Amino acid sequence: MNILETENTQSLRELNIILSISQSIISTLDYQTILQWISNGMSELLEIESAAIYTIESENEIVLGATTPSLDPNFPDELRKAIISDHPIILKTIETGKHIHVSDTRTASLSPSEKNIIEMRNLRSLLYLPFIQETKVIGVLILGTCNKSRSFTEHEINMVQMVANQLSVAIQNSRLHVDLNNYKDNLELLVNERTEELEAANDELQTLNEELQTLNEELSERNNLVVKQKDKLETTLHNLKAVQTQLIQAEKMASLGILTSGVAHEINNPLNFIMGSYYGLINFFETTAPEYLNDITFYLDSLKTGVDRATAIVHGLNQFSRDNKNNDEDCDIHTIIDNCLVMLKSQYKDKMSIDKLYEIDNVIVKGNVGKLHQVFVNLLSNSIQAIDVNGNITIATKRGENSIIVTITDNGCGIDKENLNKIFDPFFTTKDPGKGTGLGLSISYNIIKELNGIIAFESELHEGTKVTLTIPKGR
Repeated sequence: MNILETENTQSLRELNIILSISQSIISTLDYQTILQWISNGMSELLEIESAAIYTIESENEIVLGATTPSLDPNFPDELRKAIISDHPIILKTIETGKHIHVSDTRTASLSPSEKNIIEMRNLRSLLYLPFIQETKVIGVLILGTCNKSRSFTEHEINMVQMVANQLSVAIQNSRLHVDLNNYKDNLELLVNERTEELEAANDELQTLNEELQTLNEELSERNNLVVKQKDKLETTLHNLKAVQTQLIQAEKMASLGILTSGVAHEINNPLNFIMGSYYGLINFFETTAPEYLNDITFYLDSLKTGVDRATAIVHGLNQFSRDNKNNDEDCDIHTIIDNCLVMLKSQYKDKMSIDKLYEIDNVIVKGNVGKLHQVFVNLLSNSIQAIDVNGNITIATKRGENSIIVTITDNGCGIDKENLNKIFDPFFTTKDPGKGTGLGLSISYNIIKELNGIIAFESELHEGTKVTLTIPKGR
């Protein structure tokens, strides 16, 4: 094998290891797993016997996050957490933000703590590299050889520094993931507490209802006026219970909107990181190893397709969770429908087809983007749930007189004619218990009514349903 073939083989090996490390980092947000993969990968990349990662825990303290090979169970706890000043080389790496090479530990000036670790792991040559988040050093990667000294080339240092930069972003994403989970847990706790309070209030109302019924029974024989008052009180109480149920539902929906918005925002961070790595890899192969670009293009294109899909879902979540009471926004009906289909794709992709028949291009109406997302999610969800297998949903738009007309037609189970006049009543549902609140169509009706629009249903049992929305184009 000649020198060029040897260099190409080595370059391919290095690229494969770096790609494997990058894919591993992308595949998890677990902090400890990321550190261990980086440590193992760096040891394999440079073909050295030892690697370690220290992260900065506080202004004066560092923590040993991962090592290769793994530490002996008897490794001193005081060396897993250490004072930075006891390790001058690490301190200098943090202060300067630059790598430091110790060519031979036998002749280097070392502190007692440094000597202790070096003797315990039989280290000879060491390379210290900082990993930096924005402009701040957040940890140090230490690579070492045992038994014999070794120098590190500029090419090797650049490769390791590139991975160290990826590690900085991965650590940030992992910490954001932990923060988001904590936020989610706290939010769920808050929602549960609020729900319990509302349910307790509902129990009190129920008790009051029972007391009122008892009182009315005692007085009903005395005075017809009291009987009429009893009926009025029962009606009022029924309305209060309905409002109470709506409040519980509204509280959960509001919390869901906050959580959805937060999740969508935080997912953007790793998506941006992945896309940055994607373009970085393309540039790397184009400039450094163009002969391998064709071999890896399929995998890079697959990666970008997945990121584009996730980005579309995030965009749909952001639109759905918008907190805006303004009914004078420019709303693109086609874009809203497409966003809703992206969010609902997992529910319909294997059991039905979706046909879009758009007769016009300009479908801008005045309204509220977030609320119109709610309307189409409710209507499309109903059509999807009405179909078992091999179904079809057709979505059509056309221009009316100063309005946009949207029809959603499915060949699902349909609605019994005797129930058609009840579908907009709050809490009325034809779905099985636990599968519907009976509020979706009522909410959708009120949203369209606010826009001076019309929503109409045509349905035949076992044949299908057609929904027609007439939405004024506005001013």
